[in-house]
Amino acid sequence: MKNLTRGKILTNIGLLVLNLPNPPNRKVTRDYAGGFGTATSLPRIRRKQSGKPYLNLFLPYSAAVAQEAGFEYKVLDAQALKLSKTEILQYVKKFDPSITFSMISLPSIYEDKKLLSAIKEELFNTLVIACGSVCNVVPEEVLKGGNIDLVARDSFPYVNSLHTLLKGFKKSTDFKKLPGFAYIEGNKVRINPSKPPEKEFVNYSPIYDILPLNEYEHITTSSGKKSVHIPILGSKGCPYTCSYCPYPIGFGTKTIFKNPISVVDEIEHLNQISVEYFGFRNQSFTLNQKWAKTVCREIINRKLDIRWVCEARVDETSREILKEMYNAGCEKINYGVETGDPTLIGIGKPGATLQNTIDSFKAAREIGILRHAHVILGLPGENMKTLQESSKFLLKIDPDSITLNFATPYPGTQMYEIAEKNNWIIKRNWSYYSSFDVVMTPPTLSAVDLYRTAMQIKNSLLKQKRKQIFSQLTKNKFNLVIDNWFQVVMNYIHFINRIHSFRKMIKKH
Repeated sequence: MKNLTRGKILTNIGLLVLNLPNPPNRKVTRDYAGGFGTATSLPRIRRKQSGKPYLNLFLPYSAAVAQEAGFEYKVLDAQALKLSKTEILQYVKKFDPSITFSMISLPSIYEDKKLLSAIKEELFNTLVIACGSVCNVVPEEVLKGGNIDLVARDSFPYVNSLHTLLKGFKKSTDFKKLPGFAYIEGNKVRINPSKPPEKEFVNYSPIYDILPLNEYEHITTSSGKKSVHIPILGSKGCPYTCSYCPYPIGFGTKTIFKNPISVVDEIEHLNQISVEYFGFRNQSFTLNQKWAKTVCREIINRKLDIRWVCEARVDETSREILKEMYNAGCEKINYGVETGDPTLIGIGKPGATLQNTIDSFKAAREIGILRHAHVILGLPGENMKTLQESSKFLLKIDPDSITLNFATPYPGTQMYEIAEKNNWIIKRNWSYYSSFDVVMTPPTLSAVDLYRTAMQIKNSLLKQKRKQIFSQLTKNKFNLVIDNWFQVVMNYIHFINRIHSFRKMIKKH
């Protein structure tokens, strides 16, 4: 298909930053899993509404880039507004943008491509441009079999590529002059060499005011207050080299920290418009202890009445920093536990030990911070014995909540190469690469083994929670139960829903 705008100078560029809708009967979080995205199936009773999504930060950051560049722009979050394909096409035709810029995730890649191709068919002169981690490692998958013009090979939140794009298009739309982009020329995919970025995300203040903030995920805190949950990107980049992890692909290996004062400025601005709950999207909030302490003290000094959640490594959270975080409003930490087996910890969390996990979970509980455990089942070397070790270990550290992920060989990771070499991959359809579907099995395990173990772990933790509540009630510790009942109820619902999901998966296999 000939592109009418390629090679010409674009004047009065209109940029549409489009967050694509959920695929049918699924809820996608496109910037999770290092920007590859995660996906969960929706119960029948929620399929029409799809639930409220988590705000994708590529939207407010893209708006900031466009505003600085002086281009007319609009941001449309079709996922948050629950727009149909017809409604999206009507909106796009009315705005008639020169550029449509969207993020594609791996589990929604097929539906995302269909919709972007439909936009191109309706508006032949718009340049359809995709970004996302999938564009970094398999640009051919995105470009072929559709009408997408360009893919941006960049790291989250993709400000480098958008800055390059808008700056370049002031002169010409010659694709060859856009470093870091890929496109189809003839029947071949051309990948332009990358250059060091001229601007990083730290140079921009994300624009939240143009977004439908009330349509994003809401959190009920342990005190019973309900607030929209807004993400904050204080840093990006992960220096660790875990074989399974997509973070280095999506966020880069070089760590870049935003000025802690400007980070709290963003929080304070949002707090002034009634946002009370935040999620730090740093790959590890405590990677730089000095930075973390400065953010916490700035929140305290400004007397911001907020609550927040973050991710952290178990070997990077001392009692000292945990107390600072708690005093600044940290309500929960998402810890990457990954495994409870001593022989797999070197693969699951290089640089950490099981004792680090025990110490961090104990310290956080004593200080008053909720502990969420992320666990991976089916790592290379996993067998029934290691799975049982992980199950016992989880009962020992007693997390307040848990996410059980299945080892997923994301393209571009070392684990993908290992799984490919050893023929461990059992599903090639990218739709199943959601982190909640088994797509890879080590030689000693089957998909049913992994689903069944996940269900057993959930059941065991659920029984343990019930015993703890009963014990508190019999000891007349009513106040302890009442103070935490919101969290208990939410965890119960989460446990039970996932158990039902695992049962369905077992029946399928």
